[in-house]
Amino acid sequence: IILVGCAGPENPEEPDDGRDEPSAPVDEPADPGDSPVSGDDNYVVYINLDGFAKYYYDEAVKRGGAKTLRGLIGEGVMFENLYNLPPSITNPNQAMIISGATSAKTQNVYRYFDKKTGTVVQQSRDNEAETLYDKAVQLGITVTSVRHFPAESVLSPTDSRRLYVTEGTGVVADAEVRFDQAIKIVKGEAFQNGSKTMRLAEVPRFLSIYCDDLDALGHNEVDNYGYKKANTEAGRMENVLDCLEKIDGKLAELIQAYKDRGIYEKTTFFLTTDHGMTPFGADSLTSALFSKYSRSKWPDLRDKLKSINSKFVFEYLGPGEKPSNSTTVVGVGTGLQMQLTFLNPITQAELENIKKELLKEDYIGEVYTREELLQEGYWSGANVDLLVVPAEKYHFHGRTNPSNLYYARGQHDSRLDSSSHIYGIIWGYKVKKLGVLETKTLAPQFGVAMAELLGFTLRDANVDRLDIFTKD
Repeated sequence: IILVGCAGPENPEEPDDGRDEPSAPVDEPADPGDSPVSGDDNYVVYINLDGFAKYYYDEAVKRGGAKTLRGLIGEGVMFENLYNLPPSITNPNQAMIISGATSAKTQNVYRYFDKKTGTVVQQSRDNEAETLYDKAVQLGITVTSVRHFPAESVLSPTDSRRLYVTEGTGVVADAEVRFDQAIKIVKGEAFQNGSKTMRLAEVPRFLSIYCDDLDALGHNEVDNYGYKKANTEAGRMENVLDCLEKIDGKLAELIQAYKDRGIYEKTTFFLTTDHGMTPFGADSLTSALFSKYSRSKWPDLRDKLKSINSKFVFEYLGPGEKPSNSTTVVGVGTGLQMQLTFLNPITQAELENIKKELLKEDYIGEVYTREELLQEGYWSGANVDLLVVPAEKYHFHGRTNPSNLYYARGQHDSRLDSSSHIYGIIWGYKVKKLGVLETKTLAPQFGVAMAELLGFTLRDANVDRLDIFTKD
């Protein structure tokens, strides 16, 4: 079972982003010829809770919450050091997980500057790699997805062997509603799928559930899912943690449904996310006017580049836009990090020097050169020469109006720990009871592991296999 977070592309101004193909960040996956799967009588559940930052879980535990999740650690593996890969945006990172691959294979980074057309390209659900859904349908494995949007184009709203489930007509599909649909599916009870009432006689071998409540509340941009927009960072966290407790309770109900159906011991559960959430802006509405974090820092970045080299003329472009004739550096972003593409040839040594100068600014937290990005598996077709990541609370929002004031907000297009360090746990059938695993792990490895439990390999996978399954 896979749990997934955010459901669709975010506001174009905020994330849901001619060289050799980049190296993979890890070795090519091992061939699971000795796969622990012993037939087709096992089940896989994938739950993706969009925007589930690791620090959310840690804070919930400090407060005595997340009882269901805490109780599952002894039944499998909780990944203490699970990380996503850039760009840390919903659509690209969802694609990486279900393909077991980096963006070098999926070729989706959300937004980038295309040198061939001279235009900023906005991507949606693009994925050039094979997915779990593609392969499962091809092999005739029964699949049902409750609102995991990357599956929508592969599955069907009516075919019970490859079913895509949406909320009932007129219903707000929060996490509780989506879990309730999944629970009814497992129990063999009638459930609402759009305007239709359906019932599945058999539990699908592969069930996925996607919920974006934590993401929506983490952004704290508007009222969402019954929660009022918070006026403070503390209020933002309260909304998120309250929602997490509700999801934790629903997870317990889903587990019980599998037990009642008599198949829990044959089911492997995967629960993870696409990205975390980095707080930015002032801490509250009342402090926004005077806080150094309220206003965008992209004008400062523009001026800094000019001070490094007078020939660096920066222009911050949006989707579909082309640079002016005088522009020599194109900036592409979604709120936090800024992708820089230099229109004139530039060497790695020059990029390293620019990086050194940029890191002297207090509003810049991290900078990655194109070589460093390629080593992480970033798609070379995105033409990114430098990735500039704001320090905590700073941001590059307000492309058309950098004087806007931001407070108590969250965004996740960042390499900072708050966005890249994410929650993940795997438990159940064939999973070694390792408890808390300290080894650094990448989110796309979950996709490789799910494929293994379903008895196949993913064509484009380029991350390591997880050694967490028993062989008996």
